[in-house]
Amino acid sequence: MRSKAPLALMEQLVMVLVFALAAALCVQVFVLSGQTSRWNESRDRALVEAQNAAEILKGLSGDYEAACAACGGQWNGTMWGISYDEQWEPAENASQAAYHLLVTPVDSETALLGGASIAIYASDGELLVTLPVAWQEQAGDSGEVADHG
Repeated sequence: MRSKAPLALMEQLVMVLVFALAAALCVQVFVLSGQTSRWNESRDRALVEAQNAAEILKGLSGDYEAACAACGGQWNGTMWGISYDEQWEPAENASQAAYHLLVTPVDSETALLGGASIAIYASDGELLVTLPVAWQEQAGDSGEVADHG
């Protein structure tokens, strides 16, 4: 009569293999969910920062220099940029920053309506969020649209 021990051992080996495969899949799911959670957190914070910049720019009627003075960052005459570290605090050195907010003026093609596009990028170049913003511009004394940069 033959022993049934090898059959029982084979059955246990298959069960361990199935368990190991299921455990590996669960670990991958947890890692992916952690990455997704961090990306969503960064995207949510990026949207808040973009909204803050948009509200300040609208409140100042598109005066980029005044917005730069209020929020920080740099205005080079064509673009306003703010760099942030990992904790979303303004960073002194843009090359070591984790996130970059860029505000670019756009032509609204409507008289007395200013516009800009706000984009926030991660340091690896991944676009996190874009936000268009528009505001009412003030007419100058001569009826011309005031130029705010």
